[in-house]
Amino acid sequence: MLCPKCKTDHFHRSHRRGLFEHLASVAARYPYRCKDCGYRVLQSRYAAEEAAAGQVPKDREVRATRGAIQWRRRRREFLLYAGGFLLFVAFLYFITRERSGPSEGN
Repeated sequence: MLCPKCKTDHFHRSHRRGLFEHLASVAARYPYRCKDCGYRVLQSRYAAEEAAAGQVPKDREVRATRGAIQWRRRRREFLLYAGGFLLFVAFLYFITRERSGPSEGN
């Protein structure tokens, strides 16, 4: 589900707090909360299921966006590690190569 306030997909069912929320659950109204912005609201359990069923394209979009972000992160990490490895190999090359000393000739 998407949060109505911040439009992220971190909106989930929350624990009931207090007498009012426990009484509301008798009428199938349950608390939902967003992990990002902390927005909390009572919604019908059936409305949440209908909204989740209607958000199949949004779910695909969210998964595609997350996949793209993870791919960029992996690519960036690979490039950083590869660059670090090349610098390390170059450093090893320069400290282990034979140095020609000054020629001792007359």
